[in-house]
Parts: sequence; C-alpha cells; structure tokens
Amino acid sequence: MKKFEYKLSQMTGAKVIQHFGDLKIEPYTNQDISPLLPILHQEFPKWDKKRIKSYMDIVIKEDIKSSGVLSAMNESGYYVGILIYTFQQVSSEQLGCPKDNNLDKTYNIFVIENINSCIPILQKKIFMTLVDTAVDIAKTNGCNYMELPTLATEGYELIREKYQDCIMDSKTFRTYLNISKLNQ
Repeated sequence: MKKFEYKLSQMTGAKVIQHFGDLKIEPYTNQDISPLLPILHQEFPKWDKKRIKSYMDIVIKEDIKSSGVLSAMNESGYYVGILIYTFQQVSSEQLGCPKDNNLDKTYNIFVIENINSCIPILQKKIFMTLVDTAVDIAKTNGCNYMELPTLATEGYELIREKYQDCIMDSKTFRTYLNISKLNQ
C-alpha cells in the first residue's frame, strides 16, 4: 500500500479564530511536551509522563509525515486544547462504502485520534475550532473522509450541527465526515 504523506508546508501558519476568544491553532512540533502535559494527562489519565512522552515522540516526529498534533492556545499563551491526528488509507470495504465497479477503492482518511480540552466550559468551541482547522488540512491534502470519535457526546454538539450534511452513518464507535460533500 502506498504511503500517504501530507503537505507539511501547507500547515506552518497559525490560524486565529477571532470569535472564539482569539484561539491560535497551529501544529505543535516542539519535542518539549511540558506545556501540553495538563491536557495530555486528562486524555491519558492512567499513563505516566514517560509513556506520554514516548507516544508524543512518535506523533510529532518531523520525519514521519503521517501524524501530528494541532494545538489550541488562548490569547494569554496557555494551551487549552489539542488534536492528535494521523493520515491513513482504507479500503472501501473497511469504510463501508459501495465498491466502484466491483473494485475495492482506497480512500485517504484524516483520522482524529484524540481531541481534548482542559477548559470544560469552552470545550465545544475549542473542539469546533480544532475540527474546523483539521477539515482545512484534510481538504488541502486531498483526503476523502475525516474520521472522528463518536459524536454522541455533548462536547461535539457544534460539530454535529455544522457538519450534519456530511456525517456518514457509522456502524462503529467512530464517525466519518465526507470531505467531498464539503467542497460542493
């Protein structure tokens, strides 16, 4: 299977979302994960610092062009959310899509592995901003679909509302957005 690599040069700029308290969304490439530890400990409560560091080393290696971290920083310079992602390729059978002329087609998928916020009262808005940025990255990199955690929880309310026309009926605990429907 061909390795799917994203275009790193297209992700170097920060995105500032004015209407959500000036959140600055940008790739986190620093090997020092100390500023993210409060959020990472929330996401992985049973992991010690060494295990979290080992995982993050794999995710943010710059020579691996198949994963990364988006960080959300507030106007005071504190990290308030993160989104850990990978780029993957899956077959139409794995995705639950009909085969094209009985051929098993391969799709490029932007997978949100983990998403977390350390501010519960702003969680919906932080998630929305991170996912909007992830959608932009997925489109830029020719992804067909975006895979998210199940949208059944309250934290994803804004995402469900905005992307309702693109949500695929998933048979698993994950949710898929059809990126091509966003381009219409």
